[in-house]
Amino acid sequence: MIPWLTFWTRSADIAMGAPEVIHRRLAMMGQPGPWPVATVLESQLMVWEKMMAAWQAGLSIYTTMLPSLWVGGRALSGSHARTTRDAVRLANQVMLPYSTTVNANVKRLRKKRSR
Repeated sequence: MIPWLTFWTRSADIAMGAPEVIHRRLAMMGQPGPWPVATVLESQLMVWEKMMAAWQAGLSIYTTMLPSLWVGGRALSGSHARTTRDAVRLANQVMLPYSTTVNANVKRLRKKRSR
C-alpha cells in the first residue's frame, strides 16, 4: 500500500474509532452504584492497552532510527537526512499499535453492548 494512503487510513481509524471507544467506556463507568466486575476489568484493560501501544510505538522508533543514525560508531551528518517517504513509513509503524488497538476495542465493545 502507498505510505501516504496507509498513514491516512490509520489516522482515520484512530480519529473515528477513539471517540466511540471513549463514549462506550464512559457509559459503562457512568452507571450509578458500584461498578460491575466487567467495568473494572475494562478500566484496567484500558490502562494496559495504552502502556502496550506506547511501548510498541517506542520500540518501532528505536529499531528503525537507531541503526540509521549510527554507522561505524559515529553519528551520520545532516546530508544523510531521511526522505519524506521514510518519515511517513516510520509514522505508519508508530501509528500501527494505536490503530490496531482502537479497531479491536471498537469491535469488542460493540459486541459487548449488543449482548
